[in-house]
Amino acid sequence: MLFYATTIDGLQMGLCFAILALGVYISYSVLNFADLSTDGTFPLGGVVCTILMYRLGIPPFAAVALSFLAGFCVGAVTGVLHVKFKISDLLSGIISMTALLSVTLAFTKLLTKNGMTTAVVSYRGIGVNGIFGGKLLSRLSSDARDGIIIAVLIAIVIFIKLIIDLFLKTKLGYMVRATGNNPMLVTTLGKNNGNYKILGLCIANGFIAVSGAVYTNLFMSYDNTSGSGKVVLALASVIIGLAVFSKIRFIADTTAVIFGALIYSLCLNYLVLVDKDGTYLKLLNAAMFTLILIFNNKIAAFFSKNAKIRRGGGSA
Repeated sequence: MLFYATTIDGLQMGLCFAILALGVYISYSVLNFADLSTDGTFPLGGVVCTILMYRLGIPPFAAVALSFLAGFCVGAVTGVLHVKFKISDLLSGIISMTALLSVTLAFTKLLTKNGMTTAVVSYRGIGVNGIFGGKLLSRLSSDARDGIIIAVLIAIVIFIKLIIDLFLKTKLGYMVRATGNNPMLVTTLGKNNGNYKILGLCIANGFIAVSGAVYTNLFMSYDNTSGSGKVVLALASVIIGLAVFSKIRFIADTTAVIFGALIYSLCLNYLVLVDKDGTYLKLLNAAMFTLILIFNNKIAAFFSKNAKIRRGGGSA
């Protein structure tokens, strides 16, 4: 029973993190940009979504969609710092992330009756239902409710995946991809690759904020520390997905990233069964991420070696 509950929880969290991983996939794999603002953008999406529902009465799904704009603005700030002010990608992301720690905390003043800042805000405490907190779902059994939540999350993830796939196939999407893979080509075409880099970061952070909004709805509460470690989680998901599934021809990279997020989330949840009091959870997480990186390098070396053998027509 405990294993079943852990698996269901891992699937639900994994689907939330799949949206996060898709956003990081754009910045990390498509743009080749190490964006560390993820840890700040994720909770920003959650707090903005909560404010839209609580203060403005916007329906939950619309509030989740509008949280994209908050992340879009973060991506613009990070991109401008890097492109216009020549600050390195790592430092640009760190600056944005650090600033957002205060911004998100300040936003919680709008969610408390006394106007004080707070690290955690419960939806039930402020009278907000969210996507998964309606009266119909509350009347269902636990298993039925979990099934509906997973179905809704799958629909959201597939919808976002299709949007990203369609965007990357457009002319604008090709230019964003070229900016990460071959910036000289963009320059040769008479285009400013800096502008495309900013656009890519805006879109990436937009989806990261959406992930934070969905995550907040799932747990029916907002936590200002929810962004801690999310960049590592997302990178691990991307690396796992691309290492394991990208060599399968009929699986797109975005689909591989989604599978990677599910695998990594399930692994994290199963670690809780090993370390029940959570003392060594972060250590186990770090060890697992290290093994993933080593595994990824081995896989890359293996395929690279085989490709050389095929091109040479010989054998090792």
